[in-house]
Amino acid sequence: MFGFVTAFLPWVVYWILIGNATYLIAVAVAFAVAVALFLVQLIRHARPGSLEVGGLAFFALSLVSAFVLDDAVVERWLQPASNGALFLIALVGVLVGRPFVRDAARSTVDAATAATDGFRYITTAMTWMWVAVFGLMTVSSLIPPLTEGSATIRDDASTLSIVCYWVVPFTLFGVAGTVSAVFPGWFDRATGRLDAAAAAAASAPAAEEPAVEEHGAEEHGVAPASTAVGEPDFAPGGVRVEAPAESLYSDPFPVVVEGLPSGRRVEVVSSCADLLGRRWAAAAVFDASADGRLDLATTAPRSGDWSTAAPGVAVTALRFAQPGQVPDLFVPPVDALRVTIEVREPGSSGSPLARRTVLRLPAAAGVSVSEVDVDGRRGLLALPAADGVHEHPAVACFGGSEGGVDSLRLAATLLASAGFVALVTDWTDADESGAPVISRIPLERFGASLDWLRARADVDSARVAGYAISRGAEGLLAAAAAGAARADAYVALSPSSTRWQAVGDGGEQAGVGSWTLAGSEQGWLPVRTGELVPQLARNGWRLRRDAAHDRPTLLRLRPAYEGGLSHAGRVEREAARIVGERIAAPLFVAAGADDAVWPSASMAAELMRARRDEGVAGADARHEFPHAGHLLRLGLQPTDALFTGGIELGGSREGHAAAEAQLWPAVRGFLQSAVAAAQREATTS
Repeated sequence: MFGFVTAFLPWVVYWILIGNATYLIAVAVAFAVAVALFLVQLIRHARPGSLEVGGLAFFALSLVSAFVLDDAVVERWLQPASNGALFLIALVGVLVGRPFVRDAARSTVDAATAATDGFRYITTAMTWMWVAVFGLMTVSSLIPPLTEGSATIRDDASTLSIVCYWVVPFTLFGVAGTVSAVFPGWFDRATGRLDAAAAAAASAPAAEEPAVEEHGAEEHGVAPASTAVGEPDFAPGGVRVEAPAESLYSDPFPVVVEGLPSGRRVEVVSSCADLLGRRWAAAAVFDASADGRLDLATTAPRSGDWSTAAPGVAVTALRFAQPGQVPDLFVPPVDALRVTIEVREPGSSGSPLARRTVLRLPAAAGVSVSEVDVDGRRGLLALPAADGVHEHPAVACFGGSEGGVDSLRLAATLLASAGFVALVTDWTDADESGAPVISRIPLERFGASLDWLRARADVDSARVAGYAISRGAEGLLAAAAAGAARADAYVALSPSSTRWQAVGDGGEQAGVGSWTLAGSEQGWLPVRTGELVPQLARNGWRLRRDAAHDRPTLLRLRPAYEGGLSHAGRVEREAARIVGERIAAPLFVAAGADDAVWPSASMAAELMRARRDEGVAGADARHEFPHAGHLLRLGLQPTDALFTGGIELGGSREGHAAAEAQLWPAVRGFLQSAVAAAQREATTS
């Protein structure tokens, strides 16, 4: 196996012999070793690396010089010459795309690993390290002959010659060699620990979901808010909390404290538990107004877990508060979210001045949810309550790279509460472990879900929309632009304007695209995962310390996608571009400027710019939220811990909450307007 050590073998032989034999013998033996290794590689049909080729050339020239140059000249300059040759070989190799570390390491890994961008990045970075080391070795070995004209490599009486010819160069060489030997193994182990930590976070048990559900507090068997188990309403001294006993996630959530003494300083504490039973809580200190009233929608706190007044802040400001666990994204319960609001003396842990427990519902009463089969794929269907309407508008929903249907369950039930038949379809594939994979996914899969909805008797076939987020938005828009999906309106949250490389649980799949059309792979841009290596190295170093303090160790994927865009030429980008101007229906896009997964805001702008330039953006809508991240969800939910499974999603707590507060009315209004226009057009045509 021709690995890293083998590539240096002729040089090591040369350095050993040069201090113990004549120059002619040293270069002759080194040249013979270089020739032998070169021939063996040719016999094995292995491609010689840049270091092997460069070394062969250097020792051939050195052998000739042994016959034509004076021994004194050779002994004075042979060390700077050999070091300088290594410097030039390494530099030229990396500049022409043949880093010698990559050549040497390729034989030590499998073909799939060698084809990854991470392998490219690491081996290039390590070659640049060697370029710097060889440069310093060259400079060091030039000092004796330049400062002491008669100095030679064999001058053992001169401290300067010993230090600069031998000690400094080979100390640098040894340090670089140690790094090259240790770092790959350490990095593999560190990323393995990161993967294990992410898998452990993702494997937390979820509540069992019924196959068919009817929503509404009594229909779920949930007690009314005033008698919720463990958190009864409490208002003994005239202080009381006013909040709606039941409301949808998408409804405003006004909270008002009444009956306080004028100017009384109090602490308002809200809390709940998510799907996984993890506690979330927030607290803020206020001064009551002169009339003893405190409205969280209009009064900013003096201090606490939020700083500005906002409707629904008692929910959106909730922080992860489960002791002994690393924070992670809020996961809404399948049924009602029970929120408790207490008014306390600031800093008191005793009985509250008042307490109220209320329910935030995922759906209006009568909305039904059931598992369905959509052309052999798992689906989740949410139907509006019976209202005497024979045909409803419908929305086909597609989640992101997480796969499955559960991530859009709440979106589907809220859409059904607004009168839409909502279908969530699992469009991803899975690997042997069951992890979602986005590799050569047929774009027709998105059209099939839309057609499945359109064929239902309770759906108005002229009012069917598509709704998707992240990689699902990429697929839906790519399908619509290619004619593989037809809808009367499209909603794309955190979208892409580009088709990307295939990805799975282990990262990008070398040489494979994400999408096919009629069996043919569609053009794509590579995900430059090498750009993530510095973060991965940092995270591997910090993982144990973070875990000991219940802190998340997070990775921002955005640099990998930004690298894919910035390294692509105009022709490559055009071949992978989603031709948004070909989408023959109104398009709604929303993105956060602080998206940590990919640059969705700029890609959304690119989509809309192309449509505007082609004159097809008449009924389109674009929303860019300056402080929001990647995961834009419908309804008011806690925006602490905007990360999951070790992946940072981006966005500030208050900025993301403000974006999501605006998102639901904007999406609902767009869909209602767009499908109404589609219905009018169908009626008149």
